[in-house]
Amino acid sequence: MQRMTLALLCLLGSLLACNTPDNALEQATLAITSVHVIDAERGLQENRTVFLRDDKILAVHPAGEVAVPDQVPSVDGSGKYLIPGLWDAHVHLAFEPDISPAMFRLFLVNGITSIRDTGGKLDLVKPWKDAAAAAPESAPRVMIAGPLIDGRPRVYDGSSPGRPELAVEAGTVEEVRAIVAELDAAGVDLLKAYEMLSPPVYRALLEEAEKRGLPVTGHVPLSMDVVSASSAGLRSIEHMRNLEMSCTDNWEQLLEVRRVNLREGRGEAGGDLRSRLHQMHRTYAIEHADSLTRAGVLAALAENGTWLVPTLTIVMARVNRVYARESWREQYQYLPDSAAARWTRNSLVAADLPIDTSSRIFAAWGQDMVSRLPAAGVGIMAGTDCPIAFLTPGFSLHEELRLLVESGLTPIQALEAATVRPAEYFNLQDSLGTIESGKLADLVLLRANPLEDITNTQTIESVIRAGKLYDRSALDAWLSELAAE
Repeated sequence: MQRMTLALLCLLGSLLACNTPDNALEQATLAITSVHVIDAERGLQENRTVFLRDDKILAVHPAGEVAVPDQVPSVDGSGKYLIPGLWDAHVHLAFEPDISPAMFRLFLVNGITSIRDTGGKLDLVKPWKDAAAAAPESAPRVMIAGPLIDGRPRVYDGSSPGRPELAVEAGTVEEVRAIVAELDAAGVDLLKAYEMLSPPVYRALLEEAEKRGLPVTGHVPLSMDVVSASSAGLRSIEHMRNLEMSCTDNWEQLLEVRRVNLREGRGEAGGDLRSRLHQMHRTYAIEHADSLTRAGVLAALAENGTWLVPTLTIVMARVNRVYARESWREQYQYLPDSAAARWTRNSLVAADLPIDTSSRIFAAWGQDMVSRLPAAGVGIMAGTDCPIAFLTPGFSLHEELRLLVESGLTPIQALEAATVRPAEYFNLQDSLGTIESGKLADLVLLRANPLEDITNTQTIESVIRAGKLYDRSALDAWLSELAAE
């Protein structure tokens, strides 16, 4: 009885604590009034007032039920739409180092308050992570994988501008365990497995990562099928890479041919060998897809909790060709001069190239596969691979959302892929992804409804990062500064 009384007193104390001055609306540091709130879990909540206190959401109330205290600054959200801060879940901060200094501002201007870097040399990406953590109000949240963990020969070996040195080689189980330990000690947030890993080394990587609580993303190794790679513990697959081959009725024969070519091609450069093997089977596999096999593969991914990051901006790059649009090339003005000149020159050359049949087939396959994922229960995250393929950081995420919806997702599913899913991926769902009391104040205020047209994610009126408001004039000032640098 005494214990029960004590428990009731503790419960009563907790309830009373919720009404202390620290939690009262008078303590708010910003209010967004009469705004329509949208998140992927609750859908559209019309006419709300959202109170922030420093870097957190203090409360969300129907606008008619509460008044904003006189001393609390406010933003009129009438007729506008508030969504959670967006993620680009596949970026490369160090792919073109001369672009890196502009990337943080380009992300924030586009409402991207969190990014997942999926491969770069640790001495290049770790300083950006540290810089973002030191000044969270003026930089996106940065989650890093460090270098790609590849086999021998590695693909990204620094041999050409298109293959910068993004990877480390792990030819043995002992080597990969040492690499994982080193990256964990350096403070990475995830690991990225790559295509030239052998099955024993790949499995050792995932085992070691699981011990350390690190999610592993990557490309399915060329020597493995998708179901085996997923069953070993792969948390997410980038670009849906190598998925097409596992969806044929003769995938085992194709896989054995790949393995033979891998053994015989060890003298080739890793990038050349990989490209040759992709070209050998990609179109054939797509044209010989088997519906029952495909359904089994997707069911296995769903059961294993392996998500896909489609990056349609890359999968469809040679067909969609955003760089052929003059309006897209205008964005290059926000890049450093060296990159702007290079991108303008090279993108114009690329835009004049004919679109080959295999690229058309691959692009159509990518959109068809994305359309099947929701019904199959396979999780999706939105990422773009920027700045590869002339994908301007920040702007490319809105193009990805457009392509996801064009491929069959609803606008709310596309928003989920760029908000809720990445938060869940990093076990941050209690802090990010939705708009509710206690969540972090990473928010985007839009002038138009993204549920009616997903391209309305580009109608950005203000961005709030860690509770700090950047209105349209501040965002435009950033763009002007970038254009002048």
